[in-house]
Amino acid sequence: MEENRENQAGGVTVHPGIHEVTFWKTFATLRKMIRHLEERDLLIAKLSKDPTLPEKTRDEVIACLKSEQAENLSAFHDFLVNFITIGMQGLHQTGITLEFSFQENGTYRVLGASLRVDGTPLPLPDGEGRRLVSIISPVLLSGDDPGQALVAFYKSCEEMHDRERGYGLDSCSLELTREIYPGTSFHARLRLPAYIFCRETLSGK
Repeated sequence: MEENRENQAGGVTVHPGIHEVTFWKTFATLRKMIRHLEERDLLIAKLSKDPTLPEKTRDEVIACLKSEQAENLSAFHDFLVNFITIGMQGLHQTGITLEFSFQENGTYRVLGASLRVDGTPLPLPDGEGRRLVSIISPVLLSGDDPGQALVAFYKSCEEMHDRERGYGLDSCSLELTREIYPGTSFHARLRLPAYIFCRETLSGK
């Protein structure tokens, strides 16, 4: 006989079947939001290169669309955090992978970001990738060597995850390369459990 396991959510006992339905419905909505944001980015890019529109009209339309896109990205981020929180209540594993390059002075360029749900990657909007990298960017200035500072941050996150969760260390990884010519720069591919990015601070402590 299969064990009837239940989850605690906000002090309310939730049957695992109900939790699964909520989780996958939220995931489906998340995918729709990502598609909408991508379509808006394409529209903005297309309009910015449209020579048939009067310059003033084009600039006004693009400014309006960018303002709307910023609001949508903010709503998306809140929804993403909610989805990650729902996943933590069950048996699902959610992780975030960030790929970015950075200089010795801490300036950086985001190359990509994705959400992993039970091992399956889902590309995140460019705006969300920039937001997530900006969260950890102060780490790059926390020491004399930004590469070593990122490694120290990663190790502390890995230890924290092991301490709090006690499993799934394969959900953490860091690939870091250093280029020394024509100037010193770094390329990083960082994967961490998604809940780490939901914390108010990311000191790694």
